[in-house]
Amino acid sequence: MLKLFLVLFLVSLVNVNAKRPIVEISNGKIRGEIMFTPNNRSFYAFRGIPYAKPPLDDLRFQPPQRLDDWEGVLDSDAKDRMCVQTTSNLMPNEGEDCLYIHVYTPKLPTKKQKVSLPVMYVIHGGAFVLGTPTPAMLGPHYLMDYDIVIVSVGYRLGFLGFLATEDLNCPGNNGFKDQQFGLRWVQENIHKFGGDRRRVTIFGESAGAASVGYQLLGSNAKGLFNGAIMNSGSSLVNWSLQRNPKKIAYRFAKHIDPRIDENNTSTSELMKFFRTLKVQTIKTACTELFGEGLLSLHYRTLAGFLFAGTIEPEHEGAFLTKAPYQMLLKGDFNVVPTMLGVTSEESLFLGNDLTMEGRMVHYNKNPEHLVLPSMHVTDPDSIKKAGQTIKDLYEPSGSLDLSRALSIKYFSDTTFDRPVMKQAEMQSKYTDVFLYMFGYSGEMGKNSLSSHVPGAEKVVHAEDMMYLFSSVESKDIYSFRSQDRKTMKRMLTLWSNFVKYRNPTPKRLEILENVIWPRIRSLDMIPYLHINDTLKVKHNYKKKMMDVYKHLYDTYAEQSLDVY
Repeated sequence: MLKLFLVLFLVSLVNVNAKRPIVEISNGKIRGEIMFTPNNRSFYAFRGIPYAKPPLDDLRFQPPQRLDDWEGVLDSDAKDRMCVQTTSNLMPNEGEDCLYIHVYTPKLPTKKQKVSLPVMYVIHGGAFVLGTPTPAMLGPHYLMDYDIVIVSVGYRLGFLGFLATEDLNCPGNNGFKDQQFGLRWVQENIHKFGGDRRRVTIFGESAGAASVGYQLLGSNAKGLFNGAIMNSGSSLVNWSLQRNPKKIAYRFAKHIDPRIDENNTSTSELMKFFRTLKVQTIKTACTELFGEGLLSLHYRTLAGFLFAGTIEPEHEGAFLTKAPYQMLLKGDFNVVPTMLGVTSEESLFLGNDLTMEGRMVHYNKNPEHLVLPSMHVTDPDSIKKAGQTIKDLYEPSGSLDLSRALSIKYFSDTTFDRPVMKQAEMQSKYTDVFLYMFGYSGEMGKNSLSSHVPGAEKVVHAEDMMYLFSSVESKDIYSFRSQDRKTMKRMLTLWSNFVKYRNPTPKRLEILENVIWPRIRSLDMIPYLHINDTLKVKHNYKKKMMDVYKHLYDTYAEQSLDVY
C-alpha cells in the first residue's frame, strides 16, 4: 500500500511539473506557472522575466541595456522583485536589479493553434518613488476572464530612476526609458505568449497614468502601442515634471556630504560620487528629503516631485526634449485613441491629514500661494488677483480653512482633475478620446486611502483600481454586495473593450445598460461617462472650474506653459 502511495505521489509531481508551461523568447526559455481567476478559470503566469541588464555599477543612471541570452530554462527567482522604494528600510525583495516584466495570458499558442490576443501593458503608480508590478499591487486575476494578455513592467524609481543633471552626464528620465524598453521587449516577444504586438494598449494609474502620458510624448515610441488608458493622471499634472533637476541633484549630494556644491563639484564628479553610494544610504537620504508615506509625498505635488520627468538636452536617445503642454498643443505626440478620467474626489485622502487645517489657514491668509509656479505668473499684483480668484472659486463668502471639504476639492482639482481634463481636450483635436468620472462608492473599492469628509464626494484616488486589479487589499469578490460585483463587471467590460477595440462601447450590451460612450467631438459639449450605480453620459465635467482657470491662464500667464 505504501509503495502504491509513493508511486501515485511521484506521478502527481510529474503531472504538476508537466503542466508548468515553457515558452522560448528571444533571450532563452522561461518556465511559467498556472494561476486561477476568482471564477476558477486557469491562466498562465510568467513572472520575473528579465528584459534588460541589471542597472548596477557603471550602468547605474544609464539608459536600459539589452540583456544577454541565458542557457537552459529560466525559473525566475525575481517573481516578487521590486525597484528601490523611497521608504526607510530595505526589504528582502527590493534592490537595483529590478528590470523585470510579468506576463499573464489565458491562452498560449501551439503548433496546431495560433493565438493572437490584444495586450494591456501596465505601468504601476506610486508617485515615481513607490510601487511594484507584482500581483501584490497589480494582480491580473479579474481581467484574465476577458481574453486579453496582461504585461506589467518594473522600472527604476525615485533617485535611481529620475535623477537628472541637465546635461549629458545624466540627462534623466531613465524610469520612462525603462518603460519604453519594456515596450520594445513586448514587440519582440509577446507573440510567444499569445499576444498581438499590433494591438498593444498602454495603461497606468496615478504616476502610472502620468507615465502613459509621457509615453505618448516619447520621441522614440512610435509604433510601440496603438492605444492608451490613463486613470487619474496625465502628462500635464504639475507633479510629474521636475523643472530644477540639477538643483535637486546637488541638494541630494550635499545632504549626504556637506562639502559638495556646484562651485567645487562638476556634474561628472557628482555622478561618480552617486555611483559609490550604497542603496541604504540613498534610501535614507530620500526619506529625509522627500518624506515617507503618501501624505508626505503629496505635499510635494504642487511644486513637482523631487524625482520625476524632466526636459532633456537634445541628444541621441533622448526621451523628452520639449514641454508636455507644447507638444500636445502642436499635435506632436503619438496619436492613438485614448481613454482617461478621474474619481469623484481624488484628494479625499487628505481627510486623514491632521495638518490640513493649518495649511488652509495659511492659504486663506495668503491666497497668492494658491497660484502654482507652473502657471508662470510673476507680477506681484497679478499673482494676488489670480490667487483671490482661485480662493473665490471655492469659498467666495468666507474662509477656505473653515471647510475641509472645499479645501479637498481645491487639491482634487489642482492635483488631478484640471490637468486630466485639459489633456482630454487637447488630445481630442487629433484622435478619439473617451473621458470618464468614476463616482461609485462601494465597499469593494475602499482602500487604505479612503476617508469620509462631509460635503466632499465619496470616491478617493485609486478606488477604481480595486474593480480592475486584485491586490493585497482585495477580498473575496463574492463577499461583496451584488451592486459592487456589477460595477466590477462593468469596469472590466469597458476597460477590456477598449484594449480590444480602441472603443469602450463598440456595441450595446445589457451589462452596460445599452449605453454608447461617445468620444469628444466638440469642446463646447464635452461628453463623459459617469460611472455610478448606473452608467450615464453627461457633459462638461467641472466646467466652472475649467473656465475660471482658462481665464487665469489667458490673462496672467507670462510665458509658454509646460503643464496645466
